[in-house]
Amino acid sequence: MIRLLKTLLYGLLLVSPSADVLARLNDRKSANEASLYSDTDNVIMLDNESLRPALNLKSSKLVQFLNSFCGDCHRFAPIFKTLSRDLYKWRRVLRIYAVDCAQERNAQLCREFNIRQTPSLRFFGPDMRKNDDVLGAVIPGQDPMLIRSTLAELVSQNDYGPDQPNFRPLKPNGMGSFLDPQDDESPVQFLALVFQPANSKIGRDTLLELLPFRVLSVRIIENSQIFTDFGLSPSDHKLAIINENGTAQYLAPSSDSSEAYASAVGDFLRNLNFQPDPPLPIAAAANFTEFLDHQHQAILAKVLAPPLKVYRADLEQAIDKLLHIELRKWILLEGNSLNALKNIIKIFRYHNPLNKDGKLLLTDLDNSLSTKQSIKGADFGDLVDSLEKGRRVFKARRYIGCIGSRPLLRSFTCSMWTLFHHLTVEAAKPPNYFQVGSILKTFHGFAKYFFGCTDCSEHFQQMAIRRNLTSVKSHDEEILWLWAAHNEVNQRIAGDSTEDPKFPKIQFPSPQNCPTCRSNDSEWRTDEVLKYLKQLYDIKNVSFYGLPTPQGYD
Repeated sequence: MIRLLKTLLYGLLLVSPSADVLARLNDRKSANEASLYSDTDNVIMLDNESLRPALNLKSSKLVQFLNSFCGDCHRFAPIFKTLSRDLYKWRRVLRIYAVDCAQERNAQLCREFNIRQTPSLRFFGPDMRKNDDVLGAVIPGQDPMLIRSTLAELVSQNDYGPDQPNFRPLKPNGMGSFLDPQDDESPVQFLALVFQPANSKIGRDTLLELLPFRVLSVRIIENSQIFTDFGLSPSDHKLAIINENGTAQYLAPSSDSSEAYASAVGDFLRNLNFQPDPPLPIAAAANFTEFLDHQHQAILAKVLAPPLKVYRADLEQAIDKLLHIELRKWILLEGNSLNALKNIIKIFRYHNPLNKDGKLLLTDLDNSLSTKQSIKGADFGDLVDSLEKGRRVFKARRYIGCIGSRPLLRSFTCSMWTLFHHLTVEAAKPPNYFQVGSILKTFHGFAKYFFGCTDCSEHFQQMAIRRNLTSVKSHDEEILWLWAAHNEVNQRIAGDSTEDPKFPKIQFPSPQNCPTCRSNDSEWRTDEVLKYLKQLYDIKNVSFYGLPTPQGYD
């Protein structure tokens, strides 16, 4: 049978990853681990071990680096899912992945790719050895139309090898062997020629739209004279199709657009009973039943029952995640970023809810950092690990008061707010290790340099300026400043997709938790609010629920 020439077409059978490769990539994820995306979104979640093998596959790759606690990542997820599902038609040239930088196993990976804030999109071509930027090309913004057009341009700049889609314009001197008999298994039976004028992308976009038709190869031509090489008479037509026997004909699309061109070719093939690859099936609605196991349900019931409490487990989890994930993501810490790190560690040294081993760890860590003028994120991580060796520091293995009723809600961000409220209260007690405003300054440094959520970080920094964070004149004012700032954040994101239905974003504290905190006309009584906050966040009142008893804690 006469086939379309390989050397002419770079036919369209993209070599897909083998089944065992894809299985290995998916097996890296724990069966019970929640994630923002799944295979049904045309997004494969990868990690520290599986990303590099995926980047070596012979296709282009789009990778979203995210933090699963990041509100902006949650808000972007529906947009990215819709885009990714639509780009399923491009899967012969583009694979889509995501990496959760909030997972401890991925901290080193996200540091190596210099992921400071999320969500972050990176593009990688099919040949990493020839890629000048091994960190990938950054795709800015969250506009799906801009992301799609940027991807189209990046994808089309790459060669995908023999038997692959070919975005390079077809040259007249490449026609000689087009109709030679071929002894191969290529599925290609038709060739579409698209005339692409200068400064136009119509050929490129038509090729991408028609990728689901595996019987078709699309080639771009920039010289309409090539039509005559197939026996077509000169005309104003810009689209032609040739079958495997060499019979050519013009097609008349309804307009000069890639959508119209793709529609005309698609209709032609469907009339001959050739069908495109089917789209990605619609995913079933999320089911949270498995997420709410018996232990999770018991914790939820305990936490939701009055009165409101603060739990040591959440304070531990916040420090744990900071030391083992967030603070080690920078490639190099120096100047202001290093000062922010030192401030965090020093605050933790003197005010923390940890056991004796934890207090020794933070003391040693503070001493080790005190003389450093710079430190690599990797070296900071090694320092933490070496000082922690042989010590049983972190006994909390899950969030308690910051538990979510659905996957990926509350957790780390809740624990960070809880921790810094606790720190403002503890810092107000004698002997006052720190100057007034030190806790707020430290929180600001964390938000600016280490909080891996772009939107959250920017909002906090703007709020710090608007609310004049540096103006507090007493420790009590510091406690109230953070309380008012937190309520402003709650007001801004109330009703947001990141809100847990069991824990709505209210103006805190509620009348039920603090009946005396509001006057009869619902105005805040800040003296009563201050009294309530000092009682709630005091280390003496923090609950051990979810941890060993106080007697067995150290």
